[in-house]
Amino acid sequence: MAVTKILAVTNRLDKRVAYVANEQKTHLDASMTYITNPEKTEQSFFTSAINCRSVQTAFAEMMATKQRFGKTDGVQAYHIIQSFAPGEVTPEQAHRIGLRFCEQLLENRYEVVIGTHLDKAHLHNHILINSVARDNGAKYHSNRQSYYQQIRRLSDALCREEQLSVIEPKSPGKHYAVWKAEQQGKPTYSQMIRADIDMMLRDSYSFPMLLSLLEKKGYQVSRNPNRKYLTVRPPGAKRNFRLDRLGPGYSVSELKARLLQQQQDMADGLVVPIPPPRRKFYRLHGTFHTVPKKKITGFFALYLRYIYLLRRYQAPTRKKLSYTLRREVLRLERYEVQFSYLRTHAITRMEQLEMRLAQLDAEIQQRTEQRRPLYDQRRYTHSEDHRAQLTEQIDCQSAALRALRKERTLCRQIIASVSEIEQSLSAHDAEKSHHKEVDSHEYRRRGR
Repeated sequence: MAVTKILAVTNRLDKRVAYVANEQKTHLDASMTYITNPEKTEQSFFTSAINCRSVQTAFAEMMATKQRFGKTDGVQAYHIIQSFAPGEVTPEQAHRIGLRFCEQLLENRYEVVIGTHLDKAHLHNHILINSVARDNGAKYHSNRQSYYQQIRRLSDALCREEQLSVIEPKSPGKHYAVWKAEQQGKPTYSQMIRADIDMMLRDSYSFPMLLSLLEKKGYQVSRNPNRKYLTVRPPGAKRNFRLDRLGPGYSVSELKARLLQQQQDMADGLVVPIPPPRRKFYRLHGTFHTVPKKKITGFFALYLRYIYLLRRYQAPTRKKLSYTLRREVLRLERYEVQFSYLRTHAITRMEQLEMRLAQLDAEIQQRTEQRRPLYDQRRYTHSEDHRAQLTEQIDCQSAALRALRKERTLCRQIIASVSEIEQSLSAHDAEKSHHKEVDSHEYRRRGR
């Protein structure tokens, strides 16, 4: 089983590599040094060069090829990592697979260095490919299609020839943001769409009626017969969602089957509407004295109300929120962090927030000026102890600067969020007032 990954090696200077002979190593040189590390490749026994005289001269030959064709800028090389399952291959077999992989993928056109690393339980090949072809100077381009159609497919084919296991995809992958939200229990657009479809399915008698109800709720439904898949876009979303990718039970055929089953259950009397819970009223006797509470104002009142409304959508309640607020549920964690910061620093007005932002700017500038001469002192000192002390001071200042910049970013986000929250609450109040007026007219019409 081989897992592959490809990385682009640019021509920017590698900050991770220390100063050596007053010269900085480029990414290409640093990658070459890492791949051919003797401690990882059994004293360079499992290193090879393709279309180069030797591994030691490969870097110079790659640079000469770039200079010959005048292509020294942009991506310098591509770094492919080919990892095998622990105990599945021998070092000789892994290195042989890497050589065959390069020969078939590149067709003897590019200069390559291969190093098989043995320092981990899983043996893995590091393959460095020059981005410029040695025959005509054409640049190698890597994209999503070339990775899946060439690199991954060829690696899997070689593993099958060597009778190694191959990873077979079981289901389409998820976007990382969606996967992370599901792992943390946060709402996603897919969950919102599924909840809306389930709710409107109970009031629908046919599939066109279901789509009409979705459109009344603000959804954009694609009814183009030339499109293979039916898609919907909820209010506020930036892209369409295919019904067949929402999960089991939400494709067009499955929704029609659910509607048919619902009609049969209603005909058989199996579906009984659930009445709303009855309210109980209690009569209180006696005199009660209450202590007036301090009124919450400013940012505290704004954030408390907004977070409360957003949490209502997450809780199992019958009350509905506007689509503007339902879209904002995805940002609930961000607003909770902002509210916690405002409460910790007792900031309730915009003037206080702007004052705090000005203080952060001044402190960041002061610490930056204090850190700048430390770099020069460390660069020219010859004492290792003094160098260690300066490094510790620089790290301390850098940590403080990171915290201050993070706080400054948070303050700027709060300033931008306050106006958005106010607009969202105004839209929610207007929509709520509109629904009350519609319900009142409906009540009067029915009472006639």
